[in-house]
Amino acid sequence: MHRVSFALILSLIFQFGFGQQFRSIDASENHIQGLGSTGAILSQSTTSHFSDGISDPAGQNRMNEREISNILFTQDFLINDPYSLSDFVWVFGQFVDHDISLVANSTTEFLSIEVPEDDPVFVPSSSIFLFRSQGVELSGTSVNNPRSYANEVTSYLDLSCVYGSDDERADWLRVKDGSGKLKTSQGNLLPWNTPSGEFGDTDISVLIPHMEDEGDNLRLFVAGDVRANENPLLLAMHTLFVREHNRLCDLYIKEHSEWLGDDELLYQTARKHLIAYYQSIVFNEWLPAMGVNLPAYTGYKPDMDPSIMNVFSAAAFRLGHTLINSEIVRMSGDGTDIPAGNISLRDAFFKPKEINVAGGIDPYIKGMATQVQQNMDTKVIDDVRNFLFDDGNGGLDLAAINIKRGRERGLADYNTIRADFGMPPVNSFITLTGDQESADLLEAIYGDVNDIDPWVGMLAEKHMNNAILGELIMKIMERQFQNLREGDRFYFENGNYFSDVEIEDIKNTNLHDLIMRNTEIDLMQDNVFEAMPHSAIPNGPDLIQVQLEAVAYPNPTSEKFHIKIHADQEELVTMKLFSTLGEYISSKQFVLDPGDNFTSYSIPVDMPRGLYTLHLETLSAHNILRIVKEY
Repeated sequence: MHRVSFALILSLIFQFGFGQQFRSIDASENHIQGLGSTGAILSQSTTSHFSDGISDPAGQNRMNEREISNILFTQDFLINDPYSLSDFVWVFGQFVDHDISLVANSTTEFLSIEVPEDDPVFVPSSSIFLFRSQGVELSGTSVNNPRSYANEVTSYLDLSCVYGSDDERADWLRVKDGSGKLKTSQGNLLPWNTPSGEFGDTDISVLIPHMEDEGDNLRLFVAGDVRANENPLLLAMHTLFVREHNRLCDLYIKEHSEWLGDDELLYQTARKHLIAYYQSIVFNEWLPAMGVNLPAYTGYKPDMDPSIMNVFSAAAFRLGHTLINSEIVRMSGDGTDIPAGNISLRDAFFKPKEINVAGGIDPYIKGMATQVQQNMDTKVIDDVRNFLFDDGNGGLDLAAINIKRGRERGLADYNTIRADFGMPPVNSFITLTGDQESADLLEAIYGDVNDIDPWVGMLAEKHMNNAILGELIMKIMERQFQNLREGDRFYFENGNYFSDVEIEDIKNTNLHDLIMRNTEIDLMQDNVFEAMPHSAIPNGPDLIQVQLEAVAYPNPTSEKFHIKIHADQEELVTMKLFSTLGEYISSKQFVLDPGDNFTSYSIPVDMPRGLYTLHLETLSAHNILRIVKEY
């Protein structure tokens, strides 16, 4: 008789879960060793590099973080993403980040970044203060036990940012009236931090889950993650998923009347399907939009570690900070700005009431889809790099803080991390960047290519083909998200939790579908991760199928450019120029002859640098040319 090991029996129990169909809120039942659950330790997948080998921040001989920021990260004008990816990429990325990672701040350990004497914005010789990340208790005692960090939320792609990572928060967010629904407030928005969830409720007798606030708000929206109120675009994403959960509950009651009153079954079934939709969007839409394409899924792997890697949390996944735009576009369904107008990002930080000012989430959702995000590079907009506090006595520089965060979390230099992931080192700054200007700035800052801060090096990398990422950050993204997929026993393609028909439906549901189901927006491009002006969105029977052959040159241009258009027959072409935000600028028409045609077009000299779109349309064909104005 063959003996079966106790470990194998436990593995099978956890793999098949005695028929368990639903996730626990804290993910404690997902992995046999509890990896990826609330409070689990971050994976130390790279060389630990504390300056004392134990806990003191790395990089103590490197340049001051604010100085690096001023030299390298200053952004004087918009540099749009070359693939015309929309603001949805970075906003959804922030939503994902808050779903899978949160390292608590210490309440007793502080760090400071000294402001240089010649600083152009902040008070010279003042300091930018931040808390250290909270170390795990009993870690950081010796070189054999260096400081480690815990994840305060579940690491799985399980929408803990919507449902919570602990039972107390999860219970508060539920209506519990037999419908299975999540709480909402007037306008079908997230609940406010009052017992009833309504803004005007003054009762303070009930304990409300904590929500982070960097302002002086008496009222905050409550969500599964404490950071939800950071900006209205993030709140819009939270609201969209809560609405879809509640829509699914209504659908199940309609299809299964016998479920009415079974709150737990309705809640868990809607949660299960919504997580599956979300996972499909992550792997089939969002990651591919950035050029991250994982190998085909081959099944659950119990030995795969689904924990969040320290290098991912402290450096790589902070990529979104260079993609952010200065302006939040708030657009009506017809493509015009709402009466309240757009709002700058700096004026929207922790201002949850701006959702109500805009009349709900629709203007934010519509606006995100039209605006091109910023390029993935070593440039960061002033709204997060030179953000002055209202009292004038301090400021926020997200670039400097990210550099400091990597150092205090004990990350090694860029080349060492490359080696940790099996990659050869870069031997020169120009090899890293492929751009001489950036290479010269990096050399002036670091001197030695083996001493580059990892977050800086990852952003400075030349991009891979058909991607916005360089090769190290790509490697880390691939490793982390493959671990999260293969190491998740409840992943929707596993085969144990959904039928083949359901899996096909899940794969065919994209973020556009969730938007159309849960807003009053009636016109949106199918792929919301690619920016498209409202006027260019195909609309039903008016959709033009034939691609008009056309090319613009020189491109980039200072003002005037030429267009070569090929036509099969004589016909009239209409050309319309639009800004990045979809604002109409000018138009012209002329008659095409059969064969190649040539004409010129000019961007007004007073228009800013950035990306413009030229729409060409005939009765039989259509094309959109992207024009970059450099000067």
